[in-house]
Amino acid sequence: MIGVLESMATTMKHALSGETFTVAYPEEEPEVSPRFRGVHRFSRERCIWCRQCESVCPNNTIQIVTGEGRTGEQYTLQIGQCLYCRLCEEVCPVEAIVLTRNFEVVADTRAELAYDEDELGAVSWYDEDIDPLAAREPDREARDGDVDYR
Repeated sequence: MIGVLESMATTMKHALSGETFTVAYPEEEPEVSPRFRGVHRFSRERCIWCRQCESVCPNNTIQIVTGEGRTGEQYTLQIGQCLYCRLCEEVCPVEAIVLTRNFEVVADTRAELAYDEDELGAVSWYDEDIDPLAAREPDREARDGDVDYR
């Protein structure tokens, strides 16, 4: 009972302070955390088609078709299925996949949420004044040591 009263007191304290947490989106741009996990950006130029991102994905969101000699023919990502767990980004040895801060994904059908490599390459960062790779550094510095993904 005491816990319920403490929770209600905390709620009332914030409600009566006059401080608002709501953003009038889309008129105002919301503040997005640098560690936010949004839509993927894929770089075909950097990718070595090792397929590690495809194998580490927990729900088979990434499908890669490779030709002879490990040349990439097709890279597809199902944005509607993605958990945004960031495993694909962490396992990529050449940083060809980066999760952006872009959260604006709209589609009428499920098929429109299947992004190919050209659509993933054109994904905006949402906040263009930030370096995508530098935004990940706080997470990387938090580790105690190197992670072996083998």
